[in-house]
Amino acid sequence: MAPWSGLPLALVIVLGGYVLYGCVKMIRARRAFYYSKVKPGLPMPKWSPIFGHLLAMKSAFDKYKLPQDITRANIFTAMAQEFSESDLWYMDLWPFFNPLLLVNSLSYATQTCSHENNLGKPPDLEPFMRAIAGGDSVFTTNGEEWKHGRDVFTSGFNTNYILGQTGHIVQEAEEYVEVLRKLAKSGEMVCIDQVNVKYTMDIGGILTLNQRFNTQAEDANRFVSAIRHTINWDYLGELRTPLVRWTPLIRLIHWYNGRIMKNYISRALDARYIEWKAGNVDPQTTRTAIDLALADYINRHKDKPTETLDPKFKAWAIVQLRLLFFVAHDSTSATLSYTYLMLSKHPAVLAKLRSEHDLVFGTDLSRVPTLLKDQPHLLNKLEYTTAVIKEVLRLYPPASGFRLGRPDVHLHDDAGNSYPTDNTRIWVLHSALHVHAKYWEQPDAFLPQRWLVGPEDPLYPVKGAWRPFEFGPRNCLGQTLSMLDLRVTLAMVVRRFDFEEAYGEWDRVNGVSRERWVKGERWYQVGGGGAHPADGLPCRVVLRE
Repeated sequence: MAPWSGLPLALVIVLGGYVLYGCVKMIRARRAFYYSKVKPGLPMPKWSPIFGHLLAMKSAFDKYKLPQDITRANIFTAMAQEFSESDLWYMDLWPFFNPLLLVNSLSYATQTCSHENNLGKPPDLEPFMRAIAGGDSVFTTNGEEWKHGRDVFTSGFNTNYILGQTGHIVQEAEEYVEVLRKLAKSGEMVCIDQVNVKYTMDIGGILTLNQRFNTQAEDANRFVSAIRHTINWDYLGELRTPLVRWTPLIRLIHWYNGRIMKNYISRALDARYIEWKAGNVDPQTTRTAIDLALADYINRHKDKPTETLDPKFKAWAIVQLRLLFFVAHDSTSATLSYTYLMLSKHPAVLAKLRSEHDLVFGTDLSRVPTLLKDQPHLLNKLEYTTAVIKEVLRLYPPASGFRLGRPDVHLHDDAGNSYPTDNTRIWVLHSALHVHAKYWEQPDAFLPQRWLVGPEDPLYPVKGAWRPFEFGPRNCLGQTLSMLDLRVTLAMVVRRFDFEEAYGEWDRVNGVSRERWVKGERWYQVGGGGAHPADGLPCRVVLRE
C-alpha cells in the first residue's frame, strides 16, 4: 500500500502542487543561472543543474573541516583559496540565496562600494534584518528613503559630538569594571562575550534611546531581553537551515519580542516628545538617535504642530531606533571580546598597551574616569591602543559588505576582463580581504605595529584594504562610536584585569570535540547578530590589583 494512500485526496493534491511549484521554481532558477553565468564561462565552483553550488558548499565544509556554526562569510573565505587568481566567483545557492558574486580584492571591493556606482542594498537583507529592526530600516532601504534616514541620524555620529559623550560611556564602564571585579573575585569561568554584550547594550541605550537600562547591575528589562532573545533564536534557525527561520515557532517568537520592542520604544517616543514640547531638550547639545528623529519630525511639522506623534512617523522611527540600538552594541561587544583574547595571547603587546596608558593617564587608576570625563581629547593620544583595535578588526571583522548588482554595472580586473553584476548580490568578503597576502605582510599574524610604521616598511597597510566599516556612501554610521567605546573601555580595564582564555576547560565540561577548531583556533567566528567568538569566549577574569 502506498504511504500516502490513507491521506485525504485534497491534501495529496495540495502537497503535490507544492512539490510541482518548487520544481518549476528550481528549474527556472537553475536555467537562468546556467545561461547568464555558467555558459559564459564565468569563474565559479563546479556547478550542478540540480543542486547548483549547494554540493560545493558541503564540499567546503568537508575539505576544510568547518564546524556547523561558523559564519557563512568564513565559509566563503575558506573557499576563496580556490579562487586566489581571480579573487572573484559566482555561486548559485537557490533556494537559500539569490545568485551571489563573492569578491575578495581591493579593486573589486572599491568598485562595489564606490560613490560612482552607488549600488544599493539587496532586498534579501530585509528578511534577515526584520527580526532585529521590525521593518525597512536605514540599513536596508535605498534611494530617497535611505537618504532621508541617513540625513536624520548622521549628526548624532559625527566625531566631535561622539567625543562629547565620553562621560556617558565612562559611567557605564565604571559599572562594567565592578562586574569584572566580582567575576575575578569569584574565580568562575564566564563567557565574557555575553558580559560584553550587556555592557555595550547599556551604552547603546543611553546614546540611541536616551535610556539607562542598568543591564549589568540587574536583570535585563523586557526591551533588552527581547532583542537578544530575537537575535539568538534567529541565529538558531539560521544555523539549522534558512528555512527554519520561517517555522511557526520562530515567527511567533519574533512577533512576540517585536511587539515588546515596539511598545517600549513607542512609550519612549511619546515621553520624549512631551519633553520636547515643554522646551526641556536642547537640540544643540542632545543628539541621541531618538532626539534626532523627534527633531526632524518637529521641524517638518513646525507650521502645524501635532498634539501627539503621527502614527506613520512612529512606525518609521521605531524601526530605525531598533536598528540603531543593535548597531550601537553588537559589533563593539564582539570586537572587545576578541581584543581581550589577542592581548592574552600576546603579552608583549599587552605590556606596551599598558605602558601607553600609564604615559597618557598616569599610574593612579582611580583618576582615569575623571580624566576621561574632563579631558576626553586624551583618547586621541592612544595611538598604540587604536592600532591594537584596528588589528583586531582586521583579523576578526564583525561583518561584510553586501550590495545589489545592476545591469549597467560590471566589475573589471586589471587585464580588462568584465564581470556582470546584473541579478546578483555582491558579497565583499572582509574576512578574506583582510588576510589577503597581496595586501598584507604576514597576513595571519597579530601585529599592531603595522598601523604605526611608515610607507617604506613592508608592514605598511595598503590603502583601502582595511574596511571593517566599509567605505563609500553606505559605510557604517556607528564606526566613530564603536572606536570610542573600545578605547574608553580598554583605558578603564586592561591595567586592572587579565583575561585567561578557558576553551580547554569549557570543552571538557561540555563534551566538545577537537573538531571545533578552524585554522588552529577554537575561537572562530559564529553568528548572533554580527560575528562573535564561538561559545561566547569562555575565560576567567583575574584581578591585577
